[in-house]
This record gives sequence, structure tokens and C-alpha cells, in this order.
Amino acid sequence: MNMTINELQEKWNSISPYTGGFLLVSGNHPLAFHIGYYGEQMCFMVLNTGKKSKINSSKAIHASCVQTDDNKYALQFLLNYSSLTELFIKLCWDLIDCSKNSPNPVDAIIDRFNAWIRLLQKKGEGLLSSSAQKGLIGELLFLKESIISRGAQISLKAWVGPEGSDQDYLFESEWCEIKATTVASVSVSITSLQQLDREDFGRLIVYFMDKTTAKGERTVSLPEVVNDVKSILTTQSLIDVFSCKLAMYGYYFKDAERYTESRYRLAEKRTYEVRTGFPKLTRYNVPNGILNAVYELDFSSIDQFKI
Repeated sequence: MNMTINELQEKWNSISPYTGGFLLVSGNHPLAFHIGYYGEQMCFMVLNTGKKSKINSSKAIHASCVQTDDNKYALQFLLNYSSLTELFIKLCWDLIDCSKNSPNPVDAIIDRFNAWIRLLQKKGEGLLSSSAQKGLIGELLFLKESIISRGAQISLKAWVGPEGSDQDYLFESEWCEIKATTVASVSVSITSLQQLDREDFGRLIVYFMDKTTAKGERTVSLPEVVNDVKSILTTQSLIDVFSCKLAMYGYYFKDAERYTESRYRLAEKRTYEVRTGFPKLTRYNVPNGILNAVYELDFSSIDQFKI
């Protein structure tokens, strides 16, 4: 799909919610997508999908499979809150984009939408907390380094943390888990049994940072790091993919100014090899009956794995 998120938004802006009517936005996609309004609600339609079930809804977005006038079926997505317009447009763009090369595009759309809903329910509404901002800053600092060394397309595809993956980055040759902690920390928190549960080679990368009121060479805000990454993306398509990943994380460009006062002082970055002998809890080395666990890794105990 060649349409950008901004172009999709402009097409939606050209439609009056009061006069009705829908606009075809499919481009060269095998499915037919229409945008418009159902009453005053923004509405996204995927036509001729066949009868489908197992599609979830949330308070913000109502999803259903509806029968059309020609006795065929369509997926219908309705936005319940106008304050979430930016999110809804990015979600719709992502549903089109993720399904364009899929052998089963309708199933790809449903799976992707259900993933969005799970993520949004987990993130909640409002601004990201200070700890979530630090975590995202860490992932973005690593993303910038990876784009410079590996290229943008490979790096953005590998950044699967926002999509709910157990690890933050999955490359062909390795995986990477990114952590952010305070400067004085003597340990780092591992938040699930799945987070380090892989047999192939991986890296644990820890950024040490504290919240600060000062401005200086080693201090950053979340919008600054977002803009740093955005500035090295060379096409609008890459920027749109990046924008959708941020939205999955719960960060929206419209809120950028509200994040600018929260600054963080970067002190250090450490990288550890997660290989044979690295201390970790997994689903296979804890007693039966333990479904999940959060634990602390002492830095002194993993010093031998430091790169």
C-alpha cells in the first residue's frame, strides 16, 4: 500500500460526518477498504470478508462482522471516542498494511486488531508513566544504534516489543532484551519467565538513567529521542511503521509537548551475553504450578557475561 498515514487522515477529513457516504481507500490491496462515518463515529469497513467470529472489541473501538445489503459480510470498526482519532487512523493504516502481502488477509487483519486491543488494554489511557517512558527511551536508543548499523527496515521489523513479544528485538541471528534502570541500581528486574527463555544467542542491554530537572548534553526527553529516530528514517513508509509501533506502545505525537518536561540523565549502557550459564528463570526450570515470576538479577553475578 502506497498511501501514507497522513494521506489516510486527509481522506477522512474530506468526508463530512453529517452527510454520510463512504470512501474507497484500497489502492492495490486485494481487499476493499472503505472509510466514513456511522452517525458521528469514525467507521472503517473491510468488505467481502465472509462470516467471521473471534474478533474482540474494547471500550474505545467496537469491532463486529456485519451483513451488508447484498447479503455478504464485512468487518466494521467503530471509534467510540473522538479523542482517540490519531490512534484509530494509525490502527486502520496498520490493518491495511499488515495484510497486503498475507495469503489470508482477512485473518491477518483480525489477528492484528486483536493484538492491538490486548496491547491497548494493557497500556491503559493517558500519558506513559515515568518507568514506561524510561523503558521506551531505552528501546529507542537501541533502535537508533541498530538503524545506523543494520538499516531501518531490518531494525523496525525486528522491534517486536511494542507488539507484545516476550523479547524487545528479534533479529535473524540474535535477540535483544532492553532494560532501563536507575543509576544506583545493583540489579535489574526480569518481569516474566518468558523474557529470557530462549536457547539461541541473545543480549541483555541495560541503560542506566535517572529523572532530572536539568538540561544538558547527557539528558533527554522522550520526544527528543523519538525525533532523533524519526530524523534518520528516509521514507514516509518507514516513518509510518515507526509511528504505529509507538502507538502500540501507548505514545502519540499529539502528546509530545506534555512529555517534554520529563527529562532523564543517561549515565551508562551495559551489554550482557545471554548464553550457556547465564542465570535465568524459565518455564522449564521452575517447579510445576508456577505460571509466572518476576525476579531481580544481581549485576555482580552476571559480570562475567558483560561485553
